[in-house]
Amino acid sequence: MKKISVESLFQQAKERLHLTPLLEMEMKDRFITGVDINRMGMGLTGYLKWFPFHRLQIVGKTEVHYLETLKPAQRHKVLQIIFSNKNLPCVVVTHKMKTPADLLAAAKKYKVPVFITPTPTTKFISEISVYLEEEFAPESTQHGTLMDIYGVGILILGQSGIGKSECALDLVERGHRLVADDLVYMKRLANRIVMGSRSEIIKHHMEIRGLGIINIENLFGVGAIRDKKRIELVVRLEEWNDKKEYDRLGLAPATYKIFDVELPAFVIPVRPGRNLAVIIEVAAMNHRSMKMGYFTAQEFADRVGRIMAEESSRHPAHRAKGHS
Repeated sequence: MKKISVESLFQQAKERLHLTPLLEMEMKDRFITGVDINRMGMGLTGYLKWFPFHRLQIVGKTEVHYLETLKPAQRHKVLQIIFSNKNLPCVVVTHKMKTPADLLAAAKKYKVPVFITPTPTTKFISEISVYLEEEFAPESTQHGTLMDIYGVGILILGQSGIGKSECALDLVERGHRLVADDLVYMKRLANRIVMGSRSEIIKHHMEIRGLGIINIENLFGVGAIRDKKRIELVVRLEEWNDKKEYDRLGLAPATYKIFDVELPAFVIPVRPGRNLAVIIEVAAMNHRSMKMGYFTAQEFADRVGRIMAEESSRHPAHRAKGHS
């Protein structure tokens, strides 16, 4: 089971989440084990039967004001029970509220990290949820090249030596952006989104056979690269096979599964004289067109069908003769 330490959360997201530590107790020894978070709420009343101790805990205005209404002995008792649980990762106080002394005392006694943020509770929950979803998202790697073409993230696949990097270089030269070459890191986020990014080792380098390793950022500038991009379309390059029947209309696009997400996919046969960069550009534009509701292949098929129906209605005798 994947887990991240509270220390890692703080170091990576302190600026993004505007976190300031009130108690930095044993952060490296406390762990977050999932994307779900918890507002202490009902637990502060003493009802702890279903209290999710293992989640990151949020204390907002409601919780702070409720604690102030409790008698000291009652407040002390319930906080001691909550903070004594060894699975409790950390507590975040939102709205930059004045943190109750009893809460800080219990946290210090049981070495539970406490942070404060000026962010309102609802907004903080939204932001921390996005961060945790990214951290706990299923991960995988894929040998291929990821490009941002007209705003569409296209994963280019194919066997080694087929020309993926050369095609990507041509696309960069035409003004598109490289995300990753050779090795693409992928994460499945919420709402069936597959996000692709680069390797920290390879970064924005590219291997061109016969030329060697080149740095796209240095050669073409920062406008030619990006760190990550949602994968929306898959293009697989393969050697032209005269015995294979390739799709010529596009009425039933193929799909390629990444994690459990089915993405539209195309197989592009490679042979001398075919301009792969232009073909992939057109694939990106056609994908954008389909997202706006324009399915060119279907419209063409419907138009041909109408014309054939009209021709048939104009010449009923020919149709009857054909049946005689």
